[in-house]
Amino acid sequence: MVSPMSHPRMQGIARFAREHDWNLMIQDRLGYHPLAWNGDGVIATLRSDAVTVSCISRLMKRGVPVVDLTISRPDVSVPRVTSDHEAIGRLAAEHFMERNFRNVVWFSADWGNVHAMRFSGLSMGLGQSPARWVLAESLPKSRQRDWTTFKKQLRKMLETERKPVAVLSYDETDGARLLNAALELNISVPEELAILTIGNNRVICENQSVPLSSIDQNLELGGYSAAALLDRLMAGEKAPKEPQLIPPAAIAVRRSTEVVAVANDTVRAAMEYISKSLDRPIGSPQIAEFLGIRRPVLDALFREHLMRSVGEEIRRQRFAKAKLLLSTTGLPIAEIARQTGFCTPSHLTNTFRSATGVTPKKWRAPTRA
Repeated sequence: MVSPMSHPRMQGIARFAREHDWNLMIQDRLGYHPLAWNGDGVIATLRSDAVTVSCISRLMKRGVPVVDLTISRPDVSVPRVTSDHEAIGRLAAEHFMERNFRNVVWFSADWGNVHAMRFSGLSMGLGQSPARWVLAESLPKSRQRDWTTFKKQLRKMLETERKPVAVLSYDETDGARLLNAALELNISVPEELAILTIGNNRVICENQSVPLSSIDQNLELGGYSAAALLDRLMAGEKAPKEPQLIPPAAIAVRRSTEVVAVANDTVRAAMEYISKSLDRPIGSPQIAEFLGIRRPVLDALFREHLMRSVGEEIRRQRFAKAKLLLSTTGLPIAEIARQTGFCTPSHLTNTFRSATGVTPKKWRAPTRA
């Protein structure tokens, strides 16, 4: 029994159910239905809904094992398998620093325990606490559901912030809100405002006017691991004292963060040329010739503004695009190697294993590894 439903989590739970001959019942909005049910265990997502929390409490009192997929309600004592939210925040910080952003902001419509954990990870990764844009804290409660007021407050935040700025939004919905407000103000995304979201819901992320980069929480693995824990609890195993944390899988890099924050026009032009030429053999000589400058000048500009060489930037972009294609397409490894300039599948595989410890095939499907 699961409530509410999340497609990736359901895939993981369903896979475990098939492998272990479970009779799986799926029920949305748990607690709004009669409890005349004699199942053996429950996987749920406990949030602020008091009815669902009450339902879970009654089931546990009846001796029914329960596993929570979130940590939104740390006040409720229940076994948990949940995303490693601090690791998500640290991964976002790494993404922004790799792109040379010095001004980073957190954005969310609301604030709760999960928000705080992600913000904490972002702060740890940056080495300092970034600014917080939390709309619920800047508006009276009576007006928090008024979209016109909501948008006015968001516009004020965007207009007054120093740019370029990179923003980590709590989820894709918050990211879409931010994007729409920015475009209404003629703020360029990603050049002035880079947006990274969390969740990687492809329906939302890929259907914006500027597709949204997003952190894949590895929800399918979370669902599978929660089902495995519930199976052990139903067999009589003692509940673990600490939550089982699922690390994020990767960042699906889309247009909203496909930029490096750099003031120099020549370096920006070189970055764009690299991005469009990853499938060809390129290096400093080709880029310098395209820009009409001497190679030593180009090398010096990259060292000054990016603190890395032209070659290091080419390798960074190739690797980032390979990860994006692995996580968002079903292209064969050979085709991904061709599109990213790794020449051969073995070259891509060796590079990937050296950087991540796993092959592209295993990295592409972490829930199967």
